[in-house]
This record gives sequence, structure tokens and C-alpha cells, in this order.
Amino acid sequence: MEYLHTAEDGSTVKYTDEMIKNVIQDVQYYKDQNIRFLDRYHKARVAVYNFFNERYDAGDDDITCTVDDVNELLEAIGSEKLKALFTVSGTISFTVTDVEAESEEDARDAIESDLRVEFDGIGSIDWDVDITDTSHQ
Repeated sequence: MEYLHTAEDGSTVKYTDEMIKNVIQDVQYYKDQNIRFLDRYHKARVAVYNFFNERYDAGDDDITCTVDDVNELLEAIGSEKLKALFTVSGTISFTVTDVEAESEEDARDAIESDLRVEFDGIGSIDWDVDITDTSHQ
């Protein structure tokens, strides 16, 4: 079956039963999404209020909490936790074989200039090549 809708400007749109069914499903979906959003929003507001209220003494101008406390709150409201910065140091051992060169120095220079460390960029990297041995095969 088809249904006709005439807008104020006089234009006419035809709707089928299937189209109307899809519109009703879409409206219900967005209504459910809105209810879930409002529920999460309310829970987050309550969690934030409780967090600060538990640490507040009437008359105090300051509220003190630890990073662990804040991360617990952030996790409770579905947010990303605070992160600290770390330095990670280590050693990479390597052996490159079959390097064709006229001398040991040329072989070392070739490796020093061509050696690369791949890094995905989650921090910054500072690295140095320390070749400990060069020998004939």
C-alpha cells in the first residue's frame, strides 16, 4: 500500500508500508540511543558529585585527591585514565652478515649509515649505534 503526504509547499511524497516501517524503527532506535545517553550522563554526573563530595569538608577551600582517585573516577564515568610519561631504555643487539666492503671501516660506515629503527610514534626516540665488532667472514 502507498501513502501520499503533501507538504505545505504543495510537493507530494509517496510512502510505502516498508518505508513507514523503517522510519518507525529509526525513530525507536534514536529514542533508545537518547535514553541510554541520558542514563550514562546522569550516572556520570552522580559519580563526579559523589567523588568530590566524599573529599569535601564544609568550610575547606581545597579538596585533595590522588591520581589513583582521579583515575578511578575517570574509569567509572567511561573516560580515559590519566597517564604518566616514562622513559624506557634498552639494548638492541644485531648482526649483519654478508656486508660487501673494501675495508672493515667501510663495512662499519655502511651499517652505521643504513641501520634504521622503526618506531610507531607513541613517544619520541633517541638512539645511537654502537658497533662493537667487525670481522672477516
